[in-house]
Amino acid sequence: MTRLAELQSDPAFQQAVLAVRGAASTLSGRAVTAEEASFLVGIALATFANAGGLNEPSLSRLGRFSDTLGQDETVDSLTKH
Repeated sequence: MTRLAELQSDPAFQQAVLAVRGAASTLSGRAVTAEEASFLVGIALATFANAGGLNEPSLSRLGRFSDTLGQDETVDSLTKH
């Protein structure tokens, strides 16, 4: 199991995806896919962690997933269609 798959299989992450999927679908007026909601949750977690909003052990658990993106990838590059 990859680290990203481990994070995505976490029950708290799955609940967050469901909540974001419902809220984003309501706000956008279209059905947001589970993959889109998962991406949004990942962005929120990374932003929150980088802003100092997480303490140990949560920060170290999220830190295990930080090298799943390529060296040249950024949030901006990933969100461009």
